[in-house]
Amino acid sequence: MALVITILMVIHWGMDCFDFWPFNRRFLKETNPLIKGAILLLFYVGIGLLVMFVLYNEVIGRLGPIFFSGPALLAGGGLGQYAQTARENACYAQIMMNTCIIFFTILWLTGFGYAPWGKSGKLVRAFSVWIMGMFLAIIAFALLFYPHIAYQFFPAQVFMAAPPWWSNWAMTISSMFHFGWMVPALVLLYWTTMFWEGRPFSLIRNTFWRGVATTAVVVIGGIIIMFLSNSIMDWYFETEAFEGGSTIELPAWRWNHVAEMFMYMAAAGAILYYYFDNWPRGLSLPVRAIVRTVIAVVGGLIMAWLYYALGPTFLGNVPGMAMENDTSLCWTVMLLSLVIAHGVFFDGFPFKKKE
Repeated sequence: MALVITILMVIHWGMDCFDFWPFNRRFLKETNPLIKGAILLLFYVGIGLLVMFVLYNEVIGRLGPIFFSGPALLAGGGLGQYAQTARENACYAQIMMNTCIIFFTILWLTGFGYAPWGKSGKLVRAFSVWIMGMFLAIIAFALLFYPHIAYQFFPAQVFMAAPPWWSNWAMTISSMFHFGWMVPALVLLYWTTMFWEGRPFSLIRNTFWRGVATTAVVVIGGIIIMFLSNSIMDWYFETEAFEGGSTIELPAWRWNHVAEMFMYMAAAGAILYYYFDNWPRGLSLPVRAIVRTVIAVVGGLIMAWLYYALGPTFLGNVPGMAMENDTSLCWTVMLLSLVIAHGVFFDGFPFKKKE
């Protein structure tokens, strides 16, 4: 799970921040799609491996916050003496940090573009947005996820992190509460660019206020989606969430399940965008935006149903929707990454003709 999200993050860096630097336009336009796609995919996967296994495991985890590195936790003893627990805790921290980085990088590019570095050179503005995305992600991680990370260790690290301040309304100390709104908010950013063609934010001409409006709308929208989804689960499971209940009744599972469901919708939306030419195209913008969004939502629900119905047969999952260690997000993020890579790196070959 941590690895596929790291690779997705690196792909976004390469596509959105750096516009495929250090590869030149001639290589991108004239190289055979199979050769170009293989080189780009191997390049970004290689960087993802370096980020996870070198930067997190061997540098940050050993010289700084130890909870980012499974090997460092294992070597430190205590909770880290169990290999699986150490690896899971480190991967959880990496997943949350990388999700923050993806979210704030895409948020900045959607809302602010390359401002205030738009008149700078390509590399200056690319590195500026890249650094800004990580800077905002570190702040968000410190406030939204780190208090939970510290409380994963026994005894609770009371002098290392404040008690999770969201526990009263989230009904859990788990930072899945923030993961549950951040993923839908990220999906809204995806759909803004793909389905809604920049609207409604592109109507705001002032860059600063467009960025502020984008941030406010997607964050509030993500929170509303999360609580609305929880109400739908109350109806579907015929029980409300409460701490101490079975899996489907645990608030932390509920918040995570919102993220899982919206990643199905993100994958379905990417399939529509890359393989069906972002259909429909001949209608007015409001109509085609609504149709595309509905297709992504319904397609995501169908994909989720297929996963839970066929997963036990083809993936070896335990039957049921709320099984422990069922990481559907791993499959959906991997599918999303592959669809993006095939559609962009391989030019959709052989399903699309190169323009």
